Amino acid sequence: MDANQQELTKMMLQATLLANLAILKEQMPAIYDVFKDYTPSDTGVAIDEASNINLYNKDKFVYQENPKDFAHKQVAEFLTEPLYFKFIIQHQDDDSIVFEHAALLKSIYNVRTAETDNKINNPAEEKRLDFVCVLGGGLGYQIEELFNKKDVLNVLLFEPSKDTFYALLHCIELKPLFDKCTANGGQFSIRVGGSEDGVINEISKILFENGHFNISQVLFLKHYDSPLMERAVERIRGIGHRWAAGWGFFEDEIIGVSHTLANLKAKFPVLKKPELVKNTLRDHPVYIVANGPSLDSAIEFLKTNQNNIIIISCGTALRALLSNNIKPDIHIEMERTAGLLEWIESINRTSGLTTKLDEINIIALNTVYDNILKRFRSAYLLSKVNDAGGRLIRALDTKKQFTYPDYSNPTVSNTALATAIELGFEDVYLVGIDLGFESKEHHHSKHSIYFDNDFKHKKVVEKGIEDAFVVKGNFTEEVFTTPIFDSSKGNLELLLQKNLNVKVFNTANGAFIRYTEPKHIKDINDIKAIANKQDKIASLLNKATSLEQLSPYNIESKMDAIKSKTKYALEQLLAYTSVSFNSREELADIFNIQNKSLLTLKNGNADDIVVYWLIQGSFRYFQAYIMTSSYYYSDLEKRAGFINACVDAFNEHMKGIYLEFIENYNKPSKI
Repeated sequence: MDANQQELTKMMLQATLLANLAILKEQMPAIYDVFKDYTPSDTGVAIDEASNINLYNKDKFVYQENPKDFAHKQVAEFLTEPLYFKFIIQHQDDDSIVFEHAALLKSIYNVRTAETDNKINNPAEEKRLDFVCVLGGGLGYQIEELFNKKDVLNVLLFEPSKDTFYALLHCIELKPLFDKCTANGGQFSIRVGGSEDGVINEISKILFENGHFNISQVLFLKHYDSPLMERAVERIRGIGHRWAAGWGFFEDEIIGVSHTLANLKAKFPVLKKPELVKNTLRDHPVYIVANGPSLDSAIEFLKTNQNNIIIISCGTALRALLSNNIKPDIHIEMERTAGLLEWIESINRTSGLTTKLDEINIIALNTVYDNILKRFRSAYLLSKVNDAGGRLIRALDTKKQFTYPDYSNPTVSNTALATAIELGFEDVYLVGIDLGFESKEHHHSKHSIYFDNDFKHKKVVEKGIEDAFVVKGNFTEEVFTTPIFDSSKGNLELLLQKNLNVKVFNTANGAFIRYTEPKHIKDINDIKAIANKQDKIASLLNKATSLEQLSPYNIESKMDAIKSKTKYALEQLLAYTSVSFNSREELADIFNIQNKSLLTLKNGNADDIVVYWLIQGSFRYFQAYIMTSSYYYSDLEKRAGFINACVDAFNEHMKGIYLEFIENYNKPSKI
């Protein structure tokens, strides 16, 4: 390349940079602000000996061949054998299915299994790729080549190095890529810098904004190998299941609303914001006790010190504690189904207990069955934020006095930690919150119901244990965990990250939990005495809760409005899919529109938000599962027939569940 050609190439690189900065200023101003006056430190774009535009790093060129040729080969290999994440649902055995949504999802699976070989040969063979994550930008030529070869809906570009991304801005034009995604109804997203967790969070954000049906097949185009890229891929494999955790179903929300109304009718007061309450016990630590294997080694400590520590018990840990003559100050429950009553009543059937349920305070999520709460001495409610019943309370709370903590699920340990923080405690010890286990045979405390000879749910528990995988341990190098435990751990970490003023010690020999300090229970000393502990706990709970604004008249008026809005919202949403689909791509486009309509509800007034939480989970689950299942059909005509049958069945399902809602929202739940 002669001097004139080199000068012309440099001018073209500079022109491309300026054009890209202009589009970033318009569409991604935060990234624009970083790069508008950027000076690279050790990596940049340069012209190599073969006159190719190349990436120069640490005194050498990164690409050992023509970077464009390398990118073309890489895309060809990617399209032949892509790395991808697939959405999976674990179906129940037929004799265990109670809910209509579970039966319909299973029927979709059965039809798919009967009509296909139940395999996805290569998702990159699709006419359009709905979600591609490009891990590593390089000079970006692989992205251009991907767009030349395929129609792409959503793209996330993750480039850890600012220098490298700045080089990319000189080499490819972003505007045509942005425009292609936008024209299809998708988006082109960019993340520069950060960790593997940042990639996970960015994917989660894209799924939320553009529809979780995109989780059906998330493809990963890895441009180069590095420790960070390997960690990103492993992190996705390890916790990608969290993207689809906790959506809930319309039927679940009906139960939650039913139980919320019954609990308010029973006049169980609701927890207020911590700033409205003075906690005279805040200088004393709280011990949150769950039913993990390490509870067994903590029993003697709890028994010896129970008069001078505040004990919050979680779910099935209650019987383990009472069997050892340990009385918790507050018990926590969070499961919504009435079937939880069976577990509670097993405590009353346990011989030799010196403490009865009617001597214990309980705080439960608003969704818990009222006949459970009535078994306890005093019952109080914590509003579940991502829940129709919790949002109903919030819609009634015009004075904004109640608290709505994030991350209060999916396990009772999450609810307990959220409760302790909302009560104003800042010194917390986690006991038996293992969220994992060293041995698959010792997965809970030996004192718990799980090891009773007549425990009838043994097979269900054992099946869950079969899904165990390895994570970092708190005191050991690694332990086993399950998807539900791992999701619980993730939400504990998010809650603690949001409340860094709370000091938390993890005494459990289970999974490592970020933002906690590992501490063996035998090393805890200097326990201060608590005078009149029971009276102070009762006073705190009374001051920290209220029933103001929650009169029967206010509740019924609000429910009338919500029923009407739910009907209107469903009519609008189901109208989008009351058509015939010829392809998977057409279905994805309509699902995208449905998702945007759902988000309109979420961003609406308080009543709209209640409606959103009533129905959003069913739309997300069925959109994702119908889309996932469609990939199993290589015969496109059969695929279209399958899609239409599934969508029609889902539409009828939602109409039927709406009728159940208006008929049963204020009646005892069916399960």
